[in-house]
Amino acid sequence: MSQELLRTAKEILAWLAAAGIIIDLTPGIKFQPVRYIIKRIGALMNHDIKEQLDKIEKDLQQHKVESWRHEILTFANECMNRRKHTKEEFDNFFETYSDYEEYIKANKLQNGRVDMAYKYVSNVYMRRCEKNDFLVEREEDEE
Repeated sequence: MSQELLRTAKEILAWLAAAGIIIDLTPGIKFQPVRYIIKRIGALMNHDIKEQLDKIEKDLQQHKVESWRHEILTFANECMNRRKHTKEEFDNFFETYSDYEEYIKANKLQNGRVDMAYKYVSNVYMRRCEKNDFLVEREEDEE
């Protein structure tokens, strides 16, 4: 009896698979059972990999944010220690701060020390602009 039941189950599955393929290939029918089943099986098989990739992406984003923060605080510290910078270095600082601030706002975080560093560097920048006192990189004289 169990062999007959097994044979019947195989026949039913074969008919369902054939019907699913016909439905998938028929234009005008939006429901595609075979593709749906294959997609679900793929999602189940790749679930762990997707979780790992999500974690890696989150870690990389966190590293990027920490890098921005470090760059901002280092630049401010250099300004506090009277190191002169080129206009391009200031422009890069403001661009980095803008990226950092956008991330902070999007993720509803606070940045305390970075805000203070930004204000300090902004004041230094304004003084440099008023005096046109940026570091100038000169090309070596040609011989």
